[in-house]
Amino acid sequence: MTFKTSLRLSLLVVAIFAFAGIAVAQGPVNDSAVTTSNLAMSATFQTALQLDIATATAGSTVGGSAGVYTLGFGNVNGLGLGTPGANITRVAVTGGQMYTTPIKLTPSYSGFAGATATITVGQDAADDAASKSAAREGAAASSVAVLPAVASATLITAAAVNGTSFDRYVGVFVPNGNGGVNMAGARSMNLVYTITVP
Repeated sequence: MTFKTSLRLSLLVVAIFAFAGIAVAQGPVNDSAVTTSNLAMSATFQTALQLDIATATAGSTVGGSAGVYTLGFGNVNGLGLGTPGANITRVAVTGGQMYTTPIKLTPSYSGFAGATATITVGQDAADDAASKSAAREGAAASSVAVLPAVASATLITAAAVNGTSFDRYVGVFVPNGNGGVNMAGARSMNLVYTITVP
């Protein structure tokens, strides 16, 4: 076979495939056993994130879901009398009693350029003064502290990894003094955890 013949044969094969491609791409056709139809799909991709709060190992039960969670300490007092709620630890501290329990935080996010998230915690500004002074949060039971308002929230971590859980401790301080604000009765203390992904 000469070079000219090979070249002609190659051009003929290319032309056949080109015409076949045109015929196949035309949709409805006559005198053909093959045709195609194209489906152009579209979607708007969005970022997504959430921060789950759950019951930690040996912690008090956390209820709720989808950003609204609850945890009850049971009956607490400044003398440490009686029994608090299940899995609540009570320790005598200067000026009263500290009640603590671990919780589990799990950040989840997708579609972001950043590989890690920042998590902060603050106290709801709508809480009354007595509740604000009672609520505590920290990395360990021994280091729980009063929180600022959400606007000046405390940094927990700037390197939270998607899907990786970690424990924090929440607490309630009950003073053993008298006078001033009456601490008796039910109190609601609202901690606000915020996740931010760059």
